[in-house]
Amino acid sequence: MTSRRLLVIGLVTLLAAAAPARARAEHNTAPPSEPSAPSAKVEVPGTEHSLDLNLKLGLNGFRLGSRLFGRDGYAGGAWLNGETRSDGFSLDGRIEHDGKAHNFKLNADIDEWLRRILRWRGGALDL
Repeated sequence: MTSRRLLVIGLVTLLAAAAPARARAEHNTAPPSEPSAPSAKVEVPGTEHSLDLNLKLGLNGFRLGSRLFGRDGYAGGAWLNGETRSDGFSLDGRIEHDGKAHNFKLNADIDEWLRRILRWRGGALDL
């Protein structure tokens, strides 16, 4: 318990020390100068898409999401959530494309699997 608390305190201290480094903005620099002659915009085929990624991390879980945008707007996306529990972990997510959505969910009860394995191997430990 103490090592976990020390780890959390260390991570918070590291994040607090890194915050001023991120706070340095480009407001002290001069804006880029405009070119004197207008430049021609080069369009490369296949670059009409944009991808949006989002990652959130928590103490007991995470969320990873993405969206794809094309010429006609929203083209699809996906997300995945993960969470740890006292007896295992769970994953759930969704994939969207062409107006169709597919959901999935996985609940892994590691504690129950361990009990079944110990019973199957001879039942030396009855949990």
